[in-house]
Amino acid sequence: MFALTQTPPRPNAAHMHRRQILTLATAALLTPGRATARNARQPTGYLRTNWSRDPFALGAYSYIARAASRADTDALRRPVANRLFFAGEATHPDYNSTVHAAYESGLIVADTVADTRAETVAIIGAGISGLTAARALRDMGLDVTVFEARNRIGGRIWTDSRLGTPLDLGASWLHGDDGNPLVPLAQEQRMRSVVTGDDYVLRGAGGRRLRDRDVPDWFEDVVTIQQEYGASTAEINWDAYEDDPDYDGDDRLFPQGYAQILGQADSDLDIRFGTELRRVSLDGDSVALASADAALGRFDAVVITVPLGVLKAGRIAFSPALPDDKQTAINRLGFGLLDKLYLQFEDVFWDADATWILTPETGLPPGQFNQWLNLAAVLDVPILLAFNGAGPARDLSGLSDDALVARALQVLEAAYPDG
Repeated sequence: MFALTQTPPRPNAAHMHRRQILTLATAALLTPGRATARNARQPTGYLRTNWSRDPFALGAYSYIARAASRADTDALRRPVANRLFFAGEATHPDYNSTVHAAYESGLIVADTVADTRAETVAIIGAGISGLTAARALRDMGLDVTVFEARNRIGGRIWTDSRLGTPLDLGASWLHGDDGNPLVPLAQEQRMRSVVTGDDYVLRGAGGRRLRDRDVPDWFEDVVTIQQEYGASTAEINWDAYEDDPDYDGDDRLFPQGYAQILGQADSDLDIRFGTELRRVSLDGDSVALASADAALGRFDAVVITVPLGVLKAGRIAFSPALPDDKQTAINRLGFGLLDKLYLQFEDVFWDADATWILTPETGLPPGQFNQWLNLAAVLDVPILLAFNGAGPARDLSGLSDDALVARALQVLEAAYPDG
């Protein structure tokens, strides 16, 4: 997104393209409400995400872990017996962790399934990957059924308006608008967008304005690595990103929410909400599916688009077991974490014109509440959005809402003691 120095300390990453800090971050265990922590400034409302504890995600988005390589994404994408297929951002041959990767993976898998003799197809997951594949296969004349564990479409794309403003709990940005396949899709949905800048202010304890050279050594890793990849520098295979082909151009937010890009739930598309797949059996020439307590039917082909975290946790049992290379890929690939905390206030008491507010002196462990997006500057609403990624986000995941909000307010009070 931005860097405090011209060359972030990324091992073997000299040729990496700049990427937005947020990609397919996603939301779970959302809790809107009012904070009760003792503090001079009480938010009028908040929204919290806790993706690592969401059973239908178990994290935010994938990354190429130190022990993995792009060959593992190829293995994950490879069909099994020409009947069982995999899609989603973690399977994309060139990108991962982005909405455009998930979208393109849906198109790729639809073309692959269409080359078989399948007539009935089950899609597991109604995120953008699953919906894209389902719509493409339906338009080709196939009989498509979508099974979705949640009671809504979108998966890790989730816009919530309970604070009176559309706020994205999962994916937020379109990353690079030059050639990005999501641009025409957004135009088709008539989505208004705004460009977000890289400008930032550094606030220290006592409200001091800091210079770049004042920040601690660990801070760069937090704001340019942990909160982009959902993992620490040491966990990532940087060689896999050396020729990262990210799109150029501006990064854009959608004031009315990213979920618009999904379109409406098609009236002629059979989506079975509240249905979590737990068993997949390749039997003869068909694939049998089952939830925890019921059979879901047999299909000529099945497309699995659940998040990598669900596969890594073994929440779906496969019979026979997945091929060794595919299971190895699932085990090796990383699934990162990025959580959000939106705080709504009556008035803006922070740097109103700065897009980003960085707070390296929090009195908390490194990585906790070090970075904020100022929505007053972007959307003209008195809302601050805090990001916590990777290990620090997991450490915060067990806190109650009150305790989490209290930590955030502690940081803000130190950064802006005089309001």
